[in-house]
Amino acid sequence: MIIDWLIAFIVRTLSVFVRWLPKKVALMLGSGLGHFLYFALRKRRRIALKNLQIAFGDEKSVDEREQICRESFHNLGKTAIEFLRFCQLNFDNIWVEVTVEGKENLIQALDRGKGAIVFLPHFGNWELLALVYGALIPNRAKAIAFPLKNRYLDAVVSKYRERLSLELIGRKQAVKRALRALKENFAIGFFADQNAGREGVFVDFFGKPASAIRGPVTLALKTDAPIVFSLDVRQPDNRHHVLILPAIDLAISGNLEQDVQTNTVRILKILEGYIRQYPGQWLWLHNRWKTPPDAKWQTKRQIQRRHLKRDLKCYTHRS
Repeated sequence: MIIDWLIAFIVRTLSVFVRWLPKKVALMLGSGLGHFLYFALRKRRRIALKNLQIAFGDEKSVDEREQICRESFHNLGKTAIEFLRFCQLNFDNIWVEVTVEGKENLIQALDRGKGAIVFLPHFGNWELLALVYGALIPNRAKAIAFPLKNRYLDAVVSKYRERLSLELIGRKQAVKRALRALKENFAIGFFADQNAGREGVFVDFFGKPASAIRGPVTLALKTDAPIVFSLDVRQPDNRHHVLILPAIDLAISGNLEQDVQTNTVRILKILEGYIRQYPGQWLWLHNRWKTPPDAKWQTKRQIQRRHLKRDLKCYTHRS
């Protein structure tokens, strides 16, 4: 308890310190932090290099993969320092640091009146997207964010993320609250590029099966809400360019499991293209290919889902 409070206190203190630094100096500090983490987090560095080997294989040399790994850690360090400086940003000056391409795509999606699902990857400064969407469509944006174990630190992080009107949706009743938000025509962000474990849908990602989160596509298929892909790209001068692509035209066959898989593949192909274009800006240190496909377990889960669906129909009929 005391340690948790102390960690949160240190983060708040660091935030006060870095926000008074000139931006150039602060980002040099961030790059240095990333350099330190590259050497300090040996396990994560090994995971990142393994991921790069899986993704690129012989397309890139060992030296090239190591350089991308270093760039990814440097980007992480800069992202952390920029996050601590969020208190400096408001509805007006954020646009000095950020340009947005494709706002009309988000507005057109919301004009359908069914809300919008925004698929977000851990790319560039992904944390900045909370402020960008809060400023872009004030009081019309929410995001799914599971709480940190350290409740004191979670309070600090949540306050920074919600600074410009975006509202976080926590783990409790996440589905119910997301459905209500879509019904009220909100845009809902999902960070959905990481490993989803055995419960995920298995799709090809860089040519190898990877477990992907079902939520965004499943929700889009069930609610008819449009789904858009968006990410932040860090620029050479450390400003940010946020892209919002047109709503994805989902393939619908009537087989939910097949449609979730088909459309998730399409979205991850978009992400793969941006990773290939800006490889140092993705969060490679996450163990993306941790969960291998398990055919027996997947079959068991499909049977359980069919039984649950049948039981729900019987219950609804009796009611």
